[in-house]
Amino acid sequence: MFASRNGRRKKPLFIYALEEFLSIRYVKKISLVVDNIEMTTDILKEFGLADSQKVSVVFGDKTRHRSIKAGLLELQRHYQESDIKVVVVHDAVRPFVPRSLLGELVRSAAEVGAAGPVRPLVSTVVKPGNDSCLDASLQRSAYAASETPQAFQFEILMSAYAKCTEEELDLGTECLQLVLTHCGLRPKLITSSDDLWKVTYNKDIYIVEATIREKSTDVCIITDFESDALNLLEDALKNKVASVKIVLGTSSSKNQDNGKKYNTVILLHRHEIQQDLHLVDFANLIDLDKQGLIIHIIDHASIDGMQSMSVYNLHRNSRKMAHHYEKLHKGVVVIHCVSSNEAQKHNFYEFNENFKESEN
Repeated sequence: MFASRNGRRKKPLFIYALEEFLSIRYVKKISLVVDNIEMTTDILKEFGLADSQKVSVVFGDKTRHRSIKAGLLELQRHYQESDIKVVVVHDAVRPFVPRSLLGELVRSAAEVGAAGPVRPLVSTVVKPGNDSCLDASLQRSAYAASETPQAFQFEILMSAYAKCTEEELDLGTECLQLVLTHCGLRPKLITSSDDLWKVTYNKDIYIVEATIREKSTDVCIITDFESDALNLLEDALKNKVASVKIVLGTSSSKNQDNGKKYNTVILLHRHEIQQDLHLVDFANLIDLDKQGLIIHIIDHASIDGMQSMSVYNLHRNSRKMAHHYEKLHKGVVVIHCVSSNEAQKHNFYEFNENFKESEN
């Protein structure tokens, strides 16, 4: 779970995965297995998910297999009413669920009984002896790393858990192995996605935060003029954020993107703007619920134009913009640049490198 610098709680990792599953039409019921039901319920309320009829919060057990079994037993209560055919087992510490991979896993499980994602091993696996010396090593190319989500026909997985020994429930970790051992079914193995990775160590938190920012940042650039600066800005951003849209003119007259909202809005302009008018414009454009920025890039038509503006005026305008946009609860970044080709390129490449850092 992350906490932002202003003390406001950010989304716990499991919420990202939960939101993704909730947004998928064919997902009928979710059994959320946790070790603290009260705290989890409070978190669901905080992020507007407590009223979802799809989610049941279930108390887990002391081992992985026992916790999965508890979740399955909860789903079994809804087996008839929800017409459950395929069940998906997922680790909540994998916050990203690639939809194309999930669809392939579910289709394969419906056809053959079970399916799971795998990726090649990047390290050799060794077996140490009791004396801490090497007993054996595996041929790396003959094995693969197993990941989640894994998909199973519901009755097959329930049958496998019904036949589990106490030792398996206490020590086992692989659901695919259970259906192989107890149901004689060989699960389909599907090449995993690069987006599907597990937060295990503290350093992984920094990676997941950066990835979340990329995936959740939708940028709209509003400008009254086409220019090289606009092209440079678009090129700098398009591979760094989820989406980039360019609006020529005012947002209210030009934004016809099926009601899509953006958490980051960049205004590219040459003159001082009328903040009140833009605030009205943003009402139909900007996503207030998601963290983001309002970025002003003041593109001066010439170096002479830049020199004609005093440092005092630049500072005053920046403070005024930031104060005005407090109403939107968004951070404000003001960038002044000149339009000579070399200076412009330097400014926008620097903007690209610092974009993610500015979001914090």
